[in-house]
Amino acid sequence: MLRPLLASALTTAMMIAGIVASPATHAAADASRPQGAALLHQREPMSFGVFYYPEQWPREQWQRDFNGMAKLGFSFTHMAEFSWTYLEPQEGQFDFKWLDAAIEMASKAGLRVILGTPTGAPPAWMGEHYPEVYRVDEHGQRHEHGIRAEVSLSNAKYQAFVTRLVTAMAEHYGHDPRVWGWQVDNEPSSFADFSDSARQAFQRWLRARYGTIDAMNTAWGGSFWSTRYTSFEQVLLPNATLAAEDKLSPNALLDLARFQADTTASFLDAQAAIIKKYAAPAQWVTTNYTNVSTATDPRRSHGMDFTTFTLYPVAGANILGGDSYAIGKPANLMEAAAYFRPITGTFGVMELQPGQVNWGEINPQPMPGAVSMWMWHAFASGASLISTYRYRHPLRGSEMYHEGIMGTDGVTLSRTGHEFVDAVHEIGALEPKLDARARLPSTMAARYTGYLWSQDVFWDLEIQPQTTLWNSWAYRNGYTLAVKSTGAPMDFVGEQDDFSRYPFLIAPAYQMVSKALAEKWRRYVEQGGHLILTSRTGQKNEAAQFHEGPWAQPILDLIGDDVEGFDMLPASANGTVSSGGSTHAWHRWADILSPRPGTEVLATYSDHYYAGKAAVTTRRLGKGSVTMIGVSTDDGVLERDIVRSVYQRAGIAIEDLPTGVFHEWRGGYSFLVNYNPQPYQATLPQGAQVVHGRLPLAPAQVLVWKDTAP
Repeated sequence: MLRPLLASALTTAMMIAGIVASPATHAAADASRPQGAALLHQREPMSFGVFYYPEQWPREQWQRDFNGMAKLGFSFTHMAEFSWTYLEPQEGQFDFKWLDAAIEMASKAGLRVILGTPTGAPPAWMGEHYPEVYRVDEHGQRHEHGIRAEVSLSNAKYQAFVTRLVTAMAEHYGHDPRVWGWQVDNEPSSFADFSDSARQAFQRWLRARYGTIDAMNTAWGGSFWSTRYTSFEQVLLPNATLAAEDKLSPNALLDLARFQADTTASFLDAQAAIIKKYAAPAQWVTTNYTNVSTATDPRRSHGMDFTTFTLYPVAGANILGGDSYAIGKPANLMEAAAYFRPITGTFGVMELQPGQVNWGEINPQPMPGAVSMWMWHAFASGASLISTYRYRHPLRGSEMYHEGIMGTDGVTLSRTGHEFVDAVHEIGALEPKLDARARLPSTMAARYTGYLWSQDVFWDLEIQPQTTLWNSWAYRNGYTLAVKSTGAPMDFVGEQDDFSRYPFLIAPAYQMVSKALAEKWRRYVEQGGHLILTSRTGQKNEAAQFHEGPWAQPILDLIGDDVEGFDMLPASANGTVSSGGSTHAWHRWADILSPRPGTEVLATYSDHYYAGKAAVTTRRLGKGSVTMIGVSTDDGVLERDIVRSVYQRAGIAIEDLPTGVFHEWRGGYSFLVNYNPQPYQATLPQGAQVVHGRLPLAPAQVLVWKDTAP
């Protein structure tokens, strides 16, 4: 029954190996993928680069620095993303001579160049003459010159300046063979903007979405508290900060999040369109998202040839205790690769932490080995390029404490810079040995997992959390880590994707469920898929409103339960759930399940008025199974155990990896990386040939072996 699923999982695995594009791309991507992305994806070897800011250093040091990059093994450099004041020192007067000189020096050293459009850092003359280009925050304060990313993306004057600048850059460099590609903007994010420009743009967006004001009133619940509007011109930007005792319409806030994400996507796509109008076919366009962002939505943008992201794992968080604060958040890179890779089938890490940073609440040194391990992890996950921010440790400015590849003298490798360079050569030596004909081992293909993700669902959860203990990001982390503990490859997928490509599908806290999605889940399960749903799933319809019917109505027949209600506890109260002789504490959320005939109970509540009621259930349906995890425990151990049991009940062999130890595969090689503060003694397959690292796998280290298993 798994044969079609396994075959499709193998196809997806080929994408990871760099053989074919991900099947989870935009619908039109296969037919119209820009040539630049194809060149990067199919013909380019793994590329390593480093950010450089020539405008921040004496010109007499530029050639020395570019030569140093090339000597260390870097193949490209990245510049110009914050240089608007130098490119357009006066309104309408452009100066490319200094950048021409820098590009020529980089090329002379053997480096290709990625140009960033500096749209996140406008020059002082713009704010002086056109203060309206800056955003207004939720407190009514207009921001001003002196920091980056403080502009109003909705402002027509700012948009005109961006169009003129990007056009000038594209005309000048679009056919320059020394320019490899373009990054539009920098770490795009949907900052709150309550300016008049944003309000008017929001009104236009609502008119386009709803058509009539009555339709919008229905969606927003305008009959409640007399909050209805009689025209779109009356609509204000919903400002949750100004709400005192009561709350704004959650549907209005959800539309605000959608509008902000659409505004950012349009801003990026407009720049990409200008560049592609003038650029040579070999040049590509991307942007560097901030990991799996909570504000932007890369799938709303259609102008990028492929996606990249920034990654700064060590900034003081101590997720796994011990020294894990110095190794990094274990889910960050794993989730980012699974999230960005399927969008176009190609992804890169545009900014990788090179050492100590300056912006965290606590800024520790990365553990020796951590920087190298992150690079190996990105490579193993399918990255086509890795770049680090930045080459030289700055001597002035707000990022003075942000480490670089080189120390403050500009010529001596930092400790972590040395580590980065060593990994460049180690990965570069292995990559030519990857086998383009290799196929994902059948044991891994059998447990390939799709993780259903929706920005709309995420935003909706955050708008109405119902308890201060709820954290949607941490909740997601718990389930992705549970999946990866099995050794399963994992992709983030959307509702429009083909679920049948994955033997297993998980949709945690998928709060907004349409009848169509519920039916699609049913078909998936009946045809042999194994579906895992969790607490809060199905409470609302696709319009983010409750169903007029039983609680969680669209999924009841699917899960084989009735949902009697839900509960949450204050920190001062205690609640436990029992499963297999073990008890687990919970406070965050509890769906109270009443199983129907044929549904098996895997866990029950131990106390409160619903003691003995089901907390976790599972049932067979057609050729597959559906499991409902209704409780969110304090430590996530129960959820991890249940997730793992789904694979085992399906007869699929799984691994038992500690939290933060990940098994990835690429081109005939397996990779183990260890974010856990404890060493891990792995049992390798018979005949495995270790080519890098050793056992036991120490914290912040990587092990690579050549697979011999089918």
